[in-house]
Amino acid sequence: RVIGKAEEYVRENKITKGQIWCVYDKDSFPSSDVNGVVQRAEVLNQKNPDIQYHTAWSNECIEFWFMLHFAYYTANNHRSEYKKFLNEKFQELGIGKYEKNMDDIFETLMNGGNPKLAIRYAKRIIKNGEGKTPAEIAPGTKVYELVEELAKYLPEEIKKQFKED
Repeated sequence: RVIGKAEEYVRENKITKGQIWCVYDKDSFPSSDVNGVVQRAEVLNQKNPDIQYHTAWSNECIEFWFMLHFAYYTANNHRSEYKKFLNEKFQELGIGKYEKNMDDIFETLMNGGNPKLAIRYAKRIIKNGEGKTPAEIAPGTKVYELVEELAKYLPEEIKKQFKED
């Protein structure tokens, strides 16, 4: 549904140019649904080069992207393990417990974690999964692509925390 909602939004708002980002988790959705978003984005991008759809997926959940700010992690565990890892890491940092939808998650990851490493680790995992579908890259995430795009608009001193030297 994520790509369908994006298409609907573009149509209803008469958007004629730009980037449309679909950010989603695999969770327990069928592989065909998860892979289908990427496939549909590719079709839409061929149809209209002025509107480019991007898929920033996480398999299995966004918490995997958060984890990569602290460690290179490749074990395909259930998402509950990722939350457990984050709880332990946040407690070590004196932040307390990890909670879904935390208001200050950006600041926490920026100050307690390492966005540059998270991007490097995510890219390595995707490279190692070359030729595989998003559902087959477990764990994996392409959220780094969105982060790299958004980082372009940050002040220079903050931008450095996202780019390799």
